[in-house]
Amino acid sequence: MKIAIVGYYGKVGKSVIKAVNEDSGCEIAFGVSRSAKENDTKDGIRVFKNFEAVDMKCEGIIDFSHRDNIESMLDYAVKNNVPVVIGTTGLNEDDEKKVEEASKNIPILLSHNTGFGINIMLGILKKMAKELKEFDIEIIEKHHNRKEDAPSGTAKMLFDSMKEARPELYPQYGRDSVLQKRKKEEVGFHSVRGGNIISDHDVIFAGEDDVLTLSHQALTDASFAKGALRGIKYLKNQKNGLFSMEDVIKG
Repeated sequence: MKIAIVGYYGKVGKSVIKAVNEDSGCEIAFGVSRSAKENDTKDGIRVFKNFEAVDMKCEGIIDFSHRDNIESMLDYAVKNNVPVVIGTTGLNEDDEKKVEEASKNIPILLSHNTGFGINIMLGILKKMAKELKEFDIEIIEKHHNRKEDAPSGTAKMLFDSMKEARPELYPQYGRDSVLQKRKKEEVGFHSVRGGNIISDHDVIFAGEDDVLTLSHQALTDASFAKGALRGIKYLKNQKNGLFSMEDVIKG
């Protein structure tokens, strides 16, 4: 399977390159990176600055880049009828609508975190939120100092999984200007940015007599890359639609 990698020169992009090169059934078709130069190549692979400049074909796209690429990437994917895995975070509502519209024509996997561990954690959180209704819930997420969006897409994904079990839950982003007692239905979000932290997430369930903390720590970016690669292989057998890592795990 010939795969285009968007965010080719990025940190996660490099992990995707490694994962693809180590898979005997896959190869890199080309790369896309905002930092690419004209007629850029890296280890024999052509790297384009944007999709408007792409003059090659591929059989699938893995995107870990920036929301600025979404529209042109989706246009290319729909035109060439290729599946897309989107691991880019920081998408706004308009971006997500474009993804949803494109998924009517091609298969798309949209996930804030393509790692398998964190996606297994979602199911556990649903059960905890349902059973521990008297516990206060707080989410603490930590990332490197280069991450622009906050809270992280993964933190929002963790919250969404709990909200499925408890529709009354709502997010509370920080408490700097909130001069009141916390409400049972709120879920606090707290963001830490520093150093080279890859991706740490703690979900705290605080009760009157005990505290439970469910944690996930990504040790390398390889977890995202391996999940995305498995995702693009899954999409290859789908006609169209919007998918999640849960679909991939279920097979």
